[in-house]
Amino acid sequence: MDRVEMEMAKHLQRQIIVSSEESSVEKVTRDVSLVSAIVSRLTSVFDRHAASIVCKLWNESVTWEAHSLPVRSRSLLPLLFRRFSHAKFLNFRPCLDQLQDEDFSTAASALPHLHALILGHPELPQEKLTDEGFSAFVKSCPRLRQVSLCCFANLRDAGVRELTRHCRDLISLSLSSCRNLTDESLDALSNCKYLKELTLKGIFLFTPSGLARVGENCPGLVSVRLEFETLDISLALKSLAVNCQKLETLSLKFRHGDLGELSRCRSLVRLYIEADNRNDVDIPIMNIAAANRKLKEFSYVNTSVPLGDSAALTIIHNCPDLERLCFHSSGRSLSVLAQSGIQLKEINAIFGWGIRDVMIHGQGTWDAELELLIRSNQQLEKINLQNALRPSLRTFSAIALCSNLRHLDLSFTDVDNRSLAVIAKSATALQHLSLVKCEGVNDMKVLSNFKGLEYLNLDQCPFVNDEGLDFLSVGCSKLTDLSLASTRITDIGLEYLVECGRLRTLRIPYCRGVQGPGLVTIAKCCSWLKYLVISHRFQGSQALEELKRQYCMVRLDVDDLALVPFGFYAMMDVAAR
Repeated sequence: MDRVEMEMAKHLQRQIIVSSEESSVEKVTRDVSLVSAIVSRLTSVFDRHAASIVCKLWNESVTWEAHSLPVRSRSLLPLLFRRFSHAKFLNFRPCLDQLQDEDFSTAASALPHLHALILGHPELPQEKLTDEGFSAFVKSCPRLRQVSLCCFANLRDAGVRELTRHCRDLISLSLSSCRNLTDESLDALSNCKYLKELTLKGIFLFTPSGLARVGENCPGLVSVRLEFETLDISLALKSLAVNCQKLETLSLKFRHGDLGELSRCRSLVRLYIEADNRNDVDIPIMNIAAANRKLKEFSYVNTSVPLGDSAALTIIHNCPDLERLCFHSSGRSLSVLAQSGIQLKEINAIFGWGIRDVMIHGQGTWDAELELLIRSNQQLEKINLQNALRPSLRTFSAIALCSNLRHLDLSFTDVDNRSLAVIAKSATALQHLSLVKCEGVNDMKVLSNFKGLEYLNLDQCPFVNDEGLDFLSVGCSKLTDLSLASTRITDIGLEYLVECGRLRTLRIPYCRGVQGPGLVTIAKCCSWLKYLVISHRFQGSQALEELKRQYCMVRLDVDDLALVPFGFYAMMDVAAR
């Protein structure tokens, strides 16, 4: 009997040892609370996708943690609504189909927790959804807090009134090119007592006097973006400056308007201005800088009348908290900025206006000032030297010292292989690189050293070829956005890109060697691919139809190949041989 008991005791001990040796993977795959905790901490969509294919439990956890629901096709709506009934964010922006009123009716009943809606795309206007259908939708979704509507052809003032009447907790509203909206829609905003963010851009039936009431109707605005080609925004700026005492972020793109009224504002932290006129803004900008000493980000772009040195220096001296700065400056501004002690995160010398003049007339050099500025701001996260004239190797070496650099634009400069290699070795955090028409580079292998790249623009680069794409796909496997317009690539090179499994956007207009098979291959293999820009000659082709079947949004560029038949260049090559 004792012997039997001893054997049983040994057996139990072995069971305990076996259970204690259970792998951590096995525990993770069956522990619901642990899986939920892990998934909740995954911020990358790629990590979430990888987690969803581990097993059924992980898939369900990822589904439950996904509060944003992007829709590519209305045919998928029944399945998506059943699976993601807990979604709070409904995104119809990537949808390739014309939505119907019934789709919104179904969404309203299927998504009871909906807080945010994005509808429409500039290149695919929604023309079948009616104002009545939208009104019925917002009546059923009173919890909406964020709404973005773009190119909604049938939206009327009545729809906006219903939105503001039923969704009283609305904090963010964006309206883009909803052509039938009038000043009545702007007056309806008075219902939104909690509105903090407002974007109005594109084509409307608004008037300057109607825009002037925006500030009166929404005094709690914190962020405003206005983009109009024909409307005068002077009265709107005055209204915002007088009534919106908490306004921190203001983004303007306009042709007609007086910036002088903004000097009444005292709360600005971020100011972005893109103007297309010949107005001298030095004095208004100086007054704005004097009144808003807490400015952290300032951008002024006007190719007709660049910002003068006096205004630039006033901003530098009056705003000690500056982190991001963009304007057409001279060497003098750069020199003062370098010696000011301001710790910038971004330098933008785009177009190089005053800089170019100094270089051409031999009145001084700007390269030394730029090098000093970069060396004194090694915490820089973004550097834009697009069109800068002949930065030297010393400047490129200074860029390499910026270990936090994430965004670098060297388009139209003389950067070469050696300089890129030096930068790649040190700037390991770089995610965005633009090298448009950089003819000093002749080897794509050097690009494969940028292991963390997510965005790469190689438009008009003569060194880009199929073999180079093979190296690129292996070295830069994290790429999500790639632009190769006007290069010598062919379908063979595109097929190499299937190794870039995260690719979402691909631009290849003006590429005569691309005939279609490579496009189809990459669309089938890269499940994340959503957006393609190709030549208009693909209109009506089998390749285009297959891309649409893969739920890819395609823009057709009318380039110089638009009327060239498929196979023409291949036929010419054969004839030449």
